[in-house]
Amino acid sequence: MRLRDFLFTLLLLTVFLGGGSWAQHCPVDLFFVLDTSESVALRVKPFGDLVAQVKDFTNRFIDKLTNRYYRCDRNLVWNAGALHYSDEVVLIKSLTSMPSGRNELKNRVSAVNYIGKGTYTDCAIKRGIEELLISGSHHKENKYLIVVTDGHPLEGYKEPCGGLDDAANEAKHLGIKVFSVAISPNHLDQRLNIIATDHAYRRNFTATSLKPTRELDVEETINTIIDMIVSACCSFECQVSQAFENPCPLPSYPHGPRLCLGD
Repeated sequence: MRLRDFLFTLLLLTVFLGGGSWAQHCPVDLFFVLDTSESVALRVKPFGDLVAQVKDFTNRFIDKLTNRYYRCDRNLVWNAGALHYSDEVVLIKSLTSMPSGRNELKNRVSAVNYIGKGTYTDCAIKRGIEELLISGSHHKENKYLIVVTDGHPLEGYKEPCGGLDDAANEAKHLGIKVFSVAISPNHLDQRLNIIATDHAYRRNFTATSLKPTRELDVEETINTIIDMIVSACCSFECQVSQAFENPCPLPSYPHGPRLCLGD
């Protein structure tokens, strides 16, 4: 028994103090939940333009999911997937590793046609949760949903999968963090706040914009979300490392979580 305990401790020290390549990897599972309902597709003319912007946002985001070494002694590796929904949920692609699966995922996102009809966001979030749990890494603390929606519903709206509160609570219970990204900037919808894990995961994230600043708005949203994920990954690994007396100090980040800057 003592020999087994000794070997187990030795293995942990080897992994977490950098003796093995496993310790240096921080796998992140990221799943996009895209609203292509009628309230999005038919909001502005030409019809479908906002859906096209949502697809562009998603593909620009995917392009930034590159394996990269950070000064906190962690190499982030990404798995990404996506679905879109209205009153039905359509899987675009299950979680796949980046960058090897990037082109196929982007091509499938680009091929999406909007569905129209209702907005069953609760069903879509629960399907996204399922996809995160059945594939990807075993690191539950590194699983994220990015829900892009206008937050509708109208009066008489039905939520056949338990309701938005139930879906959001399920994600929190499982430790899955949920970013709530509005279809347009400055969209103050209570349902977007319900979707997000907390206010830090909502902010003024936007996937589209009709303003001249669209490129900047979307770029800021993507960069901020990635920075938050990197920060969370580095912070978690730093806590583990410090437990083995191998501190990896992180710089302070004045506008949000601590950020581990890349080289």
